[in-house]
Amino acid sequence: MIIYIPDPWEAFSQTEPLPRIRIKLPSGGHLNGECLEVDQVRVLSLDSTDPMDYINQQYQPGSIIQLKPGV
Repeated sequence: MIIYIPDPWEAFSQTEPLPRIRIKLPSGGHLNGECLEVDQVRVLSLDSTDPMDYINQQYQPGSIIQLKPGV
């Protein structure tokens, strides 16, 4: 049997995908990210109708956000 995949080394790697999280923003939008550490999230995408959310550099895809525990 022949398996065609874009990256042949992908078949040999056993890395598990990072857990995904969806964070509600104060503006009503949502930030989609993946958990890196206990208190860190890498931004994957932003779902919002507020244009100011897209201007905020903290919410740009690829940036890492430090989470603060709620009290």
